[in-house]
Amino acid sequence: MGKRVRKNRYKRYFFILLFINISYLSYQYIETPSVYQYFKSVFKRLIYSPKVPLGSFIYGLDVSEYQGVIAWDKIGVLNEGKSVDFVIIRATAGINHRDRYFTSNWREGGNKNILKGAYHYFRPNENSTQQAHNFIKNVKLSSGDLPPILDIERVSKVQSINSLKLGVKNWMKIVEDHYGIKPILYTGAHYYKDYLAEDFSDYLLWVANYNEVDIPLKKHNWIMWQFSENGTASGVKGPVDLNLFKGSIVELRNYALK
Repeated sequence: MGKRVRKNRYKRYFFILLFINISYLSYQYIETPSVYQYFKSVFKRLIYSPKVPLGSFIYGLDVSEYQGVIAWDKIGVLNEGKSVDFVIIRATAGINHRDRYFTSNWREGGNKNILKGAYHYFRPNENSTQQAHNFIKNVKLSSGDLPPILDIERVSKVQSINSLKLGVKNWMKIVEDHYGIKPILYTGAHYYKDYLAEDFSDYLLWVANYNEVDIPLKKHNWIMWQFSENGTASGVKGPVDLNLFKGSIVELRNYALK
């Protein structure tokens, strides 16, 4: 009887410890965006494949260190056999982060007969001037490259929306003054409508909307649409963001640096 009680007690302790460990690991996955987003995308990819919007569009990818090492010699086709005509590469984030694979992605991506651009991930709790200089320090744009791009997705925990918008404007101005061309703004459809539409309508817009809709953003102008975070492409292991440009390759080249 005593042995049975002890055995049951050990089983109870075992399951309590197992539950604590599973809870902790789950928390770590959720709190680590790269890991969480990767497994989230893999799961979604197993359930369904993204639908590619059809129309007078050309298609492209955006990549970062989360895609790991890319076989650039194999880049060429994404979902539904669409050709890859452009690629946007993450360069920097915040005041001091440089994407781990930016150097190789920028160099090898330029060897393909596709247009390329670089973007900065804006951290809303960090100084905008320092973030602009981080991008400028790491990104050398040449004739034929797409304009610099700012990715803004989150609100700040330390400043008001108005202050945040001033910071975004500041980043845009510093970067425009340096490269001599107006940056492109990337954000989600709801974020743009809620926070940016009034003050940033004079910037070219690249908008994210993963819903199955005919257009990603009504009553506002946009030139690029990120329509999936769950795509596939030759040369890329795992999920990758899919995008389209509203126009032809010639029209997209018209936006590039001269």
